[in-house]
Amino acid sequence: MSNKELLAEAISKLSKEELSAIYPPITRNNFVVRKSWLGRNQIITFNTKSTKTQPSIQVTYNHDEVLNVMLPKLGIMPCWIKREYWSQSTDMPTNVRHLSERVVLDAIKSVDELTDEEVTNG
Repeated sequence: MSNKELLAEAISKLSKEELSAIYPPITRNNFVVRKSWLGRNQIITFNTKSTKTQPSIQVTYNHDEVLNVMLPKLGIMPCWIKREYWSQSTDMPTNVRHLSERVVLDAIKSVDELTDEEVTNG
């Protein structure tokens, strides 16, 4: 058995709490799924880019849940077969967006942007 297989077997026996301690949530610049990350229960956050018609959105997703839905299609794609990695710079694929938490960033004002009246009145 190879080191990679031994590591995957050990990871598969860990609880979700143990996985969270080993693989804390990460922030990336884009959406990504990797075969080598399967089983980590990794939480990933990235921000989409705003456009003239769409505001920027903060997207948070569980890598394993998303990858499990995507695997049947990815399994026949040459890029996945060669690299076991897939990313998208603009947003998540539409067929897995329902598995993510999405927060519109442009609608959220920072404390510095709030006026005195908004702070007083809540």
